[in-house]
Amino acid sequence: MTTLKELLEIPRFSNIRVLNTHADLSKEVDTIEITETPDVALYLPKNTFLLTTAMAFKNDPKKLCAFIQSLYELPAAGLGIKLGRFLSEIDEEVIAFADSLNFPLLQIPSTVTLGSVSHQLLSYIWNQQTDKLYYALDIQKKFSNMMIKGADLQALISHLGTILKRPVMLVNPFTEIVAESRHFQQDLVFSNYRHQQLIPYLTKAHTIGNEASFLFEIDADNKVLVSVFPIKINAYFPYLLVIFKADQIPYPFSQFAIEQANTVLSHTLYKNLKITESKLQLRETFFYQLTQETNQVKKSDINWLDYGKDYGLIASDHYNIIVVSFESDDSTLIDEELIADRYHLTFEWLEKQLSQKFENALLFPIKDTVCYGILLQKKETNLESKLNLICQQLKERLPISLHFSIGNEVAEMASIHFSYQEAMETYRSLSQINGKSNIHYYQTQGFSKLIENTPLGQVEHFCTTTLKKLAFPVNEMDKELRKTLKIYLESQCDITLTSKLLFIHRNTVKYRIAKCEELFDMPVNDPDLSLKLRLALELSEENKTNRG
Repeated sequence: MTTLKELLEIPRFSNIRVLNTHADLSKEVDTIEITETPDVALYLPKNTFLLTTAMAFKNDPKKLCAFIQSLYELPAAGLGIKLGRFLSEIDEEVIAFADSLNFPLLQIPSTVTLGSVSHQLLSYIWNQQTDKLYYALDIQKKFSNMMIKGADLQALISHLGTILKRPVMLVNPFTEIVAESRHFQQDLVFSNYRHQQLIPYLTKAHTIGNEASFLFEIDADNKVLVSVFPIKINAYFPYLLVIFKADQIPYPFSQFAIEQANTVLSHTLYKNLKITESKLQLRETFFYQLTQETNQVKKSDINWLDYGKDYGLIASDHYNIIVVSFESDDSTLIDEELIADRYHLTFEWLEKQLSQKFENALLFPIKDTVCYGILLQKKETNLESKLNLICQQLKERLPISLHFSIGNEVAEMASIHFSYQEAMETYRSLSQINGKSNIHYYQTQGFSKLIENTPLGQVEHFCTTTLKKLAFPVNEMDKELRKTLKIYLESQCDITLTSKLLFIHRNTVKYRIAKCEELFDMPVNDPDLSLKLRLALELSEENKTNRG
């Protein structure tokens, strides 16, 4: 970036004089133009330094003021007027107007031509831009060579810090430091640096999504300008390239050169993402095979410990599946890019948190879903508090809310599919669950769940052949017999307890049980009959609704 101030400090341009005292000479100059056309502002590119003799405004200072106003609104870098042939001097009214806008008004000496001034200024600007371009391309080449050779993010950031001679760090979407230059260990200015202090600024930069700069106070004695550049491998949640003391970056390291470094870093991050996706596909396939109920005979022949050792599978007497899903939000789920970003970042977050908070917990993608499966291989204490903390800390960093659906524990590896099915069933029923909890346990089902695929007619036949007329009683006497039988069996065939629960005399209980035994032609406390009776009572009770 070349400014008017920089141009005027060059000896060969020292004869160009600034006419107004409040001129803003920090304006960037991209090109030089010569014109005598009053409405030229409509056709000029931004940041133009315009040269003119002002012949169109001879003896008309008000029109010249209007011309300056049009250049200011463009915005142009400044206006250089050659005095002599058409204007001998600039009216004080014009100078005062330019001053009110802080717009640079310069005097070109009458001894030089506008063409020669334009040529010299353009030559300098183009040389500067060419130097910066070559420098940036050289940096890109160095970074590209490092990337091709497999340099990691830490090596790339360290190299960038060396080139810039400024502290540099790479921050992930969770505002955690991924890599940093050595300046943070060697520069005494950063001896009191605490990353936690920077997080609010980085969070705001994430929200803005564009390049940003801010003044950051390391301690009472040290304040530095920090520039943040987003690196977008994710459409919604970018990484951030953070450069400290950005206002002191030495020439010729230009904005364009920083963009080249940004490009190489984005390619490296994208490569890492694709490598992760490839590994996830393998993990997904393994988990799918591990959690399938079919072909159990074949599965028993597989040495799962050997097959799963690369994924961390171990021998244990405790296995438990937890399905991790995202909180439903119809307004955003239609955005596929958001779903993909959220999916990948959640895996990264969960993998790190599980390694810190759990022992031998494994994480797998679940096939044909946007959910993850956690396999616990050890009885965990404070499971709910750990899961809640993982969910809460993620939500503090990103707009992602998780739900955990937990299946029952099993004691054998071959039974993991039971815990998985229970966790998935709990996940599928989340829409029917009320409450604000993010943790949901599988609710054990009754007999009806076990026989849900058995035809209703067969269930009724079993109930009728077992309970006889007590299966679906019609008269009051049979209803009382059924009620007494049910309480008697639930009371472990204890006559005294049954009489207390029914508020009837012991002899009445004895009489009714005798009537039942007469009906069944067997003692009610016979083990086989007792089991059948209890099952039939439960099933016929549940089937009353279906019959109705």
